[in-house]
Amino acid sequence: MSDYIIKKLLDNIKYTNQNKSSHWIKYLNNSSDFKNKFKSMGFGGYTKKSFKDIPYKFLQKIIFGNKIFYSNIYKKYKILFDEENRFIDTDTIRHIFTFEKIKDIPNLRRICVIGDGKLNGILGAHLTFPNSEIFSVNLSETLINDYIILKESHCELKNSLSLVDNLDFKINDKKLYLIPSNLKNFLLNKNIDLFINIASFQEMNINEVDQYLKIIKNNKSKLYCCNREYKKLPGGEELYFNKYSWGDFKKYFWEDCEWHQKYYSLKFPFIHRYDGNIIHCLVDYS
Repeated sequence: MSDYIIKKLLDNIKYTNQNKSSHWIKYLNNSSDFKNKFKSMGFGGYTKKSFKDIPYKFLQKIIFGNKIFYSNIYKKYKILFDEENRFIDTDTIRHIFTFEKIKDIPNLRRICVIGDGKLNGILGAHLTFPNSEIFSVNLSETLINDYIILKESHCELKNSLSLVDNLDFKINDKKLYLIPSNLKNFLLNKNIDLFINIASFQEMNINEVDQYLKIIKNNKSKLYCCNREYKKLPGGEELYFNKYSWGDFKKYFWEDCEWHQKYYSLKFPFIHRYDGNIIHCLVDYS
């Protein structure tokens, strides 16, 4: 299965290349590092446990406080990460906060993660809503990276997944569906209950964001969205959170995202602010 999925996705790169923003052209084009789970490549980090864990954990508690480390969702991530000798880093903690925030949304039969990285969103969706089918739509390279991490993990999803390779693909009895972004219209009319986008709308062309919002509205779905209030990409494209083609919706919350404002490093002054304010919201198009 692994050879088939990776080969199909490698062959599909030329199609997902067509709508890449300058951000992804910068990070992904002309590189094979996307096959290495330890490389960031602009879509998050996979951090091995090491002697740095102690100072990292100290800095995490300064930024995020203590409560999150005792949450049920944190404990579920930790069980899987410990088996992989993987450290729960900032990218993962931000997802844990997210799923703690939205964990009480009822009746989620189908969830779609748009633009995941290092499997963080897929794992969070599965650990929080274990009975839901999960759809993950992304660039071919990022899907390959996620798949490599998944097949080497102890997560049960690796035994129940399919690659969507055409728009006429029929949903079967799997728990996880990987969808290259050029086939995003496969998601139309799929009765998806919740879409999740964390820090990836801000890295797309605005036309791509518009297309995803059309798909979300078509499904009459809820959307959790967490992205930069304003971001200018390397090629000059400008993304404004408040200017997305939102349309009409019911708003549950719309606010600055408190856990997505700072990050840490071992470089002085150790705690740093992201380059721009991050907003998150939960809206409903049903």
